[in-house]
Amino acid sequence: MTRRRIVYLAGGLALLLIVIVALRLATPAPVAPVDPLEAQARRFVQLALAFGQTDEKEVDSSYGVDELRPKAGQPAPSLDNLQRDLAKLASEIAAGPSSPRRDRLMSRIAYLQALIGTIQRPDSLSFDEEAKQVYAIDPVPVDLTAMARAAAELNRLLPGPGPLTTRVDAFREHYVIPEDKVEAVFHRALAECRLRTRAHWPLPAAERLDVEWNAAAPAAWHRYQGGYRSVLQVNPRAVAFLGSALDVACHEGYPGHHAQFVMQDLATRPRGLPVEERIVLLRSPDSMFREGAANYGVDLAFPTAERLAFERDVLFPLAGFPPAEAAKFEAVRALIDQLSSATAPILRDYRDHRLTAEAASTALQRDALVSSPQALLGFADQFGAYALGYTVARDWVAAGVAKAARNGDRWRVLGTYVAAPGLPTAAPVKSKDQP
Repeated sequence: MTRRRIVYLAGGLALLLIVIVALRLATPAPVAPVDPLEAQARRFVQLALAFGQTDEKEVDSSYGVDELRPKAGQPAPSLDNLQRDLAKLASEIAAGPSSPRRDRLMSRIAYLQALIGTIQRPDSLSFDEEAKQVYAIDPVPVDLTAMARAAAELNRLLPGPGPLTTRVDAFREHYVIPEDKVEAVFHRALAECRLRTRAHWPLPAAERLDVEWNAAAPAAWHRYQGGYRSVLQVNPRAVAFLGSALDVACHEGYPGHHAQFVMQDLATRPRGLPVEERIVLLRSPDSMFREGAANYGVDLAFPTAERLAFERDVLFPLAGFPPAEAAKFEAVRALIDQLSSATAPILRDYRDHRLTAEAASTALQRDALVSSPQALLGFADQFGAYALGYTVARDWVAAGVAKAARNGDRWRVLGTYVAAPGLPTAAPVKSKDQP
């Protein structure tokens, strides 16, 4: 082969290579197929956010879904249209292949449909039926014998004239933290809740809970922002009672709502939470579970003896109360908390029209020591069986954790529960000692 032919051949190969590269550049890159389930999940979020337009309280929190929100000025959809669109979406999802995410999404749609149904037809379900169909929780009978024992012990600890509820109110008033010390007491309680939770759960160093004091807030309101960060708005009056400071710090912060979302977010890294898990509907099995788990978490972080020691040695001096009074204070507080379970059957009979508002108010004061029964009845009027989230759901979570732990690590079990999307929608687990 001559030198000239070699040059010609090399030039031809170079030209061919250029043509091939040009053709590849001109050919569009293959587009990754759109995951139908991802599109369906986004559609669910759009419908859930549209439902939130009917009442802003229905969406408890959301983040990372701004592009799915209704456009400014867009009118709220009718409940009938929402039901129709949810039914269509459920049909489309059901036609696809089964997967944990698909099944979870189907259940969320079903519970939202059940909730909207109760709004459309307020008396279509009994209180207990609503608890099952909307919140996936099965209320159990209250131990009336235990309630009677608790009331008798309270009468012994708080003797005097007048009804027990009046004496309890006076007791609580005696332990209202001075206004200039509320923030210091709450932040110290929050720090201790965080310390105890981090000893058991692998919370990332970057996690943060910012507290904003707001006298206009209804009580204490947590919102997860994503990226392991939350904002907690607190009305100072909501944590003015010494016992409430610790309860709210644990319930809203650690191992409560903030830590719950951080654990769930952490468990789904590096991809992060699926889009449908970045919206939290207030009246849903998820929220019911989280409320119960947050209340249960208070007792998990502070068993009886440890709570007494922390209040006596830290919070009482910080608030300006005599530490010698801590033992009686804690005994009374625990009994009041125990009697809160008596609210469930009263609210059920009220909502099912077996008790008038006046009779229910009297029973709440007498049997559950509720100081503002009208406010609680108003809450039940607006949110129905969701009121069980603070009592029955706590006992439900406690029973499930105790059974799963089998005398083992309850922190580990609860951490697994709160980190796993979908677990709250499972049927409640009853322990053998539940009625």
